[in-house]
Amino acid sequence: MSEATMVPSIASIRDEIGERAARHLDTAFRAIMRPPAAEHQADFMRVITGELHPLGNAAIVSNPNDPAVTRAAATPLQETGLPAAVLFTEGVSTDATQALEAMGFMHHGAMPAMAVDIDAMGDTALPAGYAWARVGTGSEGSAWADAMAAGYPLPVGLAQLFSPDAVGADMAPDAAIQFFAVLKDGEPVATSMLLLADGLAGIYCVSTLAAERGRGLGAHATAQPLREAQRLGYRVGVLQSSPDGHSVYLKLGFHDLAEIPMFVRMPG
Repeated sequence: MSEATMVPSIASIRDEIGERAARHLDTAFRAIMRPPAAEHQADFMRVITGELHPLGNAAIVSNPNDPAVTRAAATPLQETGLPAAVLFTEGVSTDATQALEAMGFMHHGAMPAMAVDIDAMGDTALPAGYAWARVGTGSEGSAWADAMAAGYPLPVGLAQLFSPDAVGADMAPDAAIQFFAVLKDGEPVATSMLLLADGLAGIYCVSTLAAERGRGLGAHATAQPLREAQRLGYRVGVLQSSPDGHSVYLKLGFHDLAEIPMFVRMPG
């Protein structure tokens, strides 16, 4: 992506940055979960992995106003009988909510869509004994997936679908998707992924092993990829926060700008 298309600051697109931070999630899932394993439609994308986790069988809907779109996205998820989730990057209408509730999906809150001007981020550093690394495929990719699964937590099979081995780890400095880890004794104890798209630097797959929390590893795994992106000309970082990470991102300087409503179906 050329520097001319990069967003120079949050203030420069203040009226749309929240929407674009939320929409970046759809961009990420489309980049990671590709056909034929995933279905990409104009108004939604859907993936069914068979994993016993809502994010393993999920739809991301970008048209919240037509309940027919919501039903089309969600019906195959309902028919699997597996845990499933439907997320909305453009808000959600009453009609779409009612359509999902009739299918057994329950409102599960909303993820904040957040953004930060990278040059305004707080400082981070790793404690002694930890190292920062760019991650490639093979044994590195497998270890990254195991650490991400344990830290999030997720089924290992689902974490592997987000891994360097599944997505591909182009090690070029300006690669659109990049994987990182905090290492201790040569093994990953915290993970993150950087997606450069839509003129924004998006952070995903941030996880820290339970035994390593409280040392600032998650904050560094969030901030350091954005500093790498800044050297490529990116100025604004975005993410969609889990409850556990929200306070960390606020301390780094991220701002809540929009919400991504989530509906979850847990059979049985």
